[in-house]
Amino acid sequence: LVTDLHPAPPRASAGPAAGPGLVSVEPVGAWTRYRAFVLGALGIVALLAVLQLVATLGIIDALYTSSPARIVEAAPAVFGDDDFAHHIAVSAQEFLLGMLLVVVTGIPFGLLAGWYRGVRELTDPVVSALFATPIVALVPILVLTLGIGVGSKVAFVYLLAVWPVVINTTAGIRDIDPGMIRMARTFGAGDRRIFRTVALPASVPHIIAGLRNAVSRGIIAVVVGELYGASAGIGYYLNQTGQIFQTDRYYFAVVFLALVGVVLGLLLTMLEARVSGWKVDR
Repeated sequence: LVTDLHPAPPRASAGPAAGPGLVSVEPVGAWTRYRAFVLGALGIVALLAVLQLVATLGIIDALYTSSPARIVEAAPAVFGDDDFAHHIAVSAQEFLLGMLLVVVTGIPFGLLAGWYRGVRELTDPVVSALFATPIVALVPILVLTLGIGVGSKVAFVYLLAVWPVVINTTAGIRDIDPGMIRMARTFGAGDRRIFRTVALPASVPHIIAGLRNAVSRGIIAVVVGELYGASAGIGYYLNQTGQIFQTDRYYFAVVFLALVGVVLGLLLTMLEARVSGWKVDR
């Protein structure tokens, strides 16, 4: 049996050698890191360019529309003469209170309905019916019952935004891989430990998706509620500026609401990425 006492030298690797037990990973390029931001910014720029072109060419009557340039020019008057900051504060209070109630009631209820079959079977018809109900039809009743103050707007935000959270949270619990639960039971975990360490983390993406939907519906609820009856707020401001055809100021408020929705959506996406780092991004 012959042994080679002079083995061939190892081949040169293209990159730095990984340490023992480690796997070398290619560095993430700048395009991969900022791709979503760049493409999103390009989409917004393209939309603004189209809107500016439509306004410049006069395709739509200027009395009923505006342009990005005119909206920007209207900003000083909106915040100066119209005290827009006060309307923002009123609407923000109504929105935050309503969403707080959504979080503290909708998520626990969805977790219970997803984890306990009896609770789900008992409440599923009611949740489905309320989710399909045109809640907007209840706004006049809420205003008559609770007045034109904050209470009726908070109630409307809650009624419109809570059901997506309940439904998505329930779906998140039910969508857990049964193999994960069986594995946890094999290692001696009880129901409480499985719920805390397996079910709850696995349902986080569904909960965030429900909250993202609820945020959009909550913004709509605030505006619609203030359109029906209010003495302040962004919906009230839209009603006032729309009646006297101050289109530039009107569209400034609309764009502001859209930006608020985008920012809140991005914050929820960042939260999902932070608490769901195990999820594979496709």
